[in-house]
Amino acid sequence: MRFSEIFIMTKGTRVILAITLSVSAAAIIFAVFYYRTINRAADPRVKKAGEYLQLYDKVAGMKESIDSFNLLDSAAAIYHSYPDYRESFENGVIYNNKSSSLLINAIYDTLITANEKKTLLSLSMKYCDSSISVYKKWLAEWEDLTPREIEKRVKTYMQPGDPAFQGFNYDRILSRRVKDLGLAGIETTRRLSVSLTNRGMIFRHMLMPDSSIKCYTEALELWE
Repeated sequence: MRFSEIFIMTKGTRVILAITLSVSAAAIIFAVFYYRTINRAADPRVKKAGEYLQLYDKVAGMKESIDSFNLLDSAAAIYHSYPDYRESFENGVIYNNKSSSLLINAIYDTLITANEKKTLLSLSMKYCDSSISVYKKWLAEWEDLTPREIEKRVKTYMQPGDPAFQGFNYDRILSRRVKDLGLAGIETTRRLSVSLTNRGMIFRHMLMPDSSIKCYTEALELWE
């Protein structure tokens, strides 16, 4: 029996298949151009920092994530080199990533000693407190700003004549940053809730239940 005799396609099936393939091809083409546009709208000054964070996300939540702290440090170095990113919410994300990784290792690594666990918890608390500080300060300064007010602030540091923007669409990059900061007003409240939850968990494993409950309560008030 020939192969063509096994798979017999009716005219209707061929039409449906053709439509399906056409839609799939259109979706792929759209996705390529869509994400290319998004990438081109990213601030070229800190684009590499975003790539480092994306690479770290692939190992986040694993015990081995501590070995990838260099990615977070590289991202932080880039953010800290620009005044408009030096105290931005992105740095809170980096601190919280480190805190979460250390906390996971402290809780789930059964091979460490009690003293090593205590050290990991203390380091986790240090980074957690830093993330909370960054988030709260950023929210106090940015959360209630209108898009126009955000744009005015951003333009203070993001100048169209900056050589970093040469060859890029400055207006698109500016619009993207303003939009990202507007969304961050919502997302950073959730990020703060996560950091407070981590802090509560650290206190719980430090056998400080009252402090733990206080953190959990504050976290729930921000994001149920």
